[in-house]
Amino acid sequence: EDTMLESCICLCDDDNDLEMANACGKVFLPSVSSISMQNAVHNSPDKILVMENKEEGIFETRATEKAISRAILEVEIRL
Repeated sequence: EDTMLESCICLCDDDNDLEMANACGKVFLPSVSSISMQNAVHNSPDKILVMENKEEGIFETRATEKAISRAILEVEIRL
């Protein structure tokens, strides 16, 4: 049983966060910033959630705000 996968969430934004993202059960990514991040999202679409949606006007700082909001909601759900 891996308690980090069950209990931890994170916000990440770049390759330096991939190891942390792999250890967490739910990951909120404002936008895809590299090919390796794109691959991680592709390999774990239920775990790594991309917040950016340019069609809805959610990009740059708005994507970061959405990632923070989703992370807070996830914590509240778990309490």
